[in-house]
Amino acid sequence: MSTRPMTPEDLRWIVCPVCHHPLEPGPDSVLCTGCGRRYPFIDGIPVLLADRAL
Repeated sequence: MSTRPMTPEDLRWIVCPVCHHPLEPGPDSVLCTGCGRRYPFIDGIPVLLADRAL
């Protein structure tokens, strides 16, 4: 199964679960534009759990 990188369009409806700011895609995680938390990708899906943030 191949995965494609997430684009800003993929994240337009998803926000940080902690501060509710928009997210930006990165190579191995999504970055919150507000608080700076990074949420890792697991099998191509961002894990948006505050306790799993990097």
